Amino acid sequence: MGNLKIGSMVTVVDKKDAMNDQIGAVVYFDEKRAKILVRFGGQEQMYYSINQLQEY
Repeated sequence: MGNLKIGSMVTVVDKKDAMNDQIGAVVYFDEKRAKILVRFGGQEQMYYSINQLQEY
C-alpha cells in the first residue's frame, strides 16, 4: 500500500477514471487483490490500485 494507510487522503490521478482529480479517504486495503478502497463524500466508494492514487 506504499506510504498510504487507513485514513490517508488521496487524489485519483488516473486520467481514464471517472473520479479523476477527486479527493477521497482510504478506508480499506484488500491484500488478496492488492486494491485500495477509497471513499468519496458520504457513500460513494471505489477500489483502486496504488498507481492510480496520489497522497493529497
